[in-house]
Amino acid sequence: MTIRALGHTESLFASLTSSGAMLVVNAVVVKGRLNADLAPQIHQLLLARHPFLSLCLQGDAQHWRWQNCSAPLELKVDYLESQAFQPSLAELMEQQSNQPLLVGGPLWRVRLLVGAEQSALIISLHHCICDGLSASALLAEWLSYHQQLLQKVAIQPKRLALRPSVHQALNHQMPPQGGSPFCAPLSSKQAKAWLVQSEVSLKSRNKLQLISFEAAQTSALLKLARAHQLSLTILLYAVAIETALALAKIPTDSVSAGGNANLRPIIEPAVDEQELACYVSMFSFNVACFDDDDFWQRAKRIHHLYQQQVATGLHLISCNDDWWRQQASRTEQDMQLVAGRFNCIHLSNLGNIEHLFAASREQGLEAQQYYFTAAQHLMGSIFWLGTQTLAEGLTVTVNCVEPIVSQSMRREFAEQFKARLLSLLQGQD
Repeated sequence: MTIRALGHTESLFASLTSSGAMLVVNAVVVKGRLNADLAPQIHQLLLARHPFLSLCLQGDAQHWRWQNCSAPLELKVDYLESQAFQPSLAELMEQQSNQPLLVGGPLWRVRLLVGAEQSALIISLHHCICDGLSASALLAEWLSYHQQLLQKVAIQPKRLALRPSVHQALNHQMPPQGGSPFCAPLSSKQAKAWLVQSEVSLKSRNKLQLISFEAAQTSALLKLARAHQLSLTILLYAVAIETALALAKIPTDSVSAGGNANLRPIIEPAVDEQELACYVSMFSFNVACFDDDDFWQRAKRIHHLYQQQVATGLHLISCNDDWWRQQASRTEQDMQLVAGRFNCIHLSNLGNIEHLFAASREQGLEAQQYYFTAAQHLMGSIFWLGTQTLAEGLTVTVNCVEPIVSQSMRREFAEQFKARLLSLLQGQD
């Protein structure tokens, strides 16, 4: 197999492998018990279908390359007897987010959590080979193979292509140079509103809070957002920013927020969620916050700022390797002053991913909830949120890094975020 060269941003991601900073941890909860004995067969099917899963990364600071991987895939299974399922899932996801993949080793690993009434499939992937949608599609494919093997259905996976880097895939659509998809990075003064300390250390750990909403609550939130001519994504940004403002230890007149946009609809030749690749852009915007702000006024302002970055195509600059080569790196001293934080808020919303799990559901396996996080311990945002809707219910992963963000602030952020969202529904039909 011919293995293409890494793009510029892929090489940057590759250089962070040993730190674990480019790790994406994904989990799907299903009703019933998964058969762990089928996992090796499932993994062979996935390896036969997805070329990226057979590769590893090798290199140094100057040059990184793809290489065929001979190391075995890591698979671990945990069986729950009497322990509560949700806390065990959060703990396992947390452990996985703090365990780097090895340079020269597989770019993925699998963990199963098997309880009496529920099971969870947890797959950790290198960000070089996936984005949120393709990662969730991989978990859905794992579940579908599980059911087909249980039912002794013959499976012949169709081999997918090794997709080009995002720069190559979008080269024909790059916007003119000029401008930036990012707002000014978080300053040390702004960071003090939420951080306990301003140094990233070996003790820095991803710490997670998992939040879920019932189907009726999710439906009501969607209806409310549409009534104000907003998307659910903008509503989630607005509540996250309001929560951050409420928790700020010193007055702040702005909150920066980052996000990603799905590029698959505009890539040629056409690519869908099933194909592993990192096909998302990056952007950020700064939201001015005033004491007399009405919630919906601020939400409209967030919508406008979001549209400026995404609807105009400005976000596509973040996919241009040539643009990145021209950018001066933020100094290590500057990064230490803000504990490696770029923004206050980051929100990645996968949207409704029900269609990805339709096959396994038809085959008798009910996917109930989905959670995911990107590692933040080396660099990232103060409050990182990953959201999606599955089985008509919204789920949210909040990731804050300890000890730079206190345990109490992380927990309070998660509690207030959910409470503030639900409070918007009071008085609604």
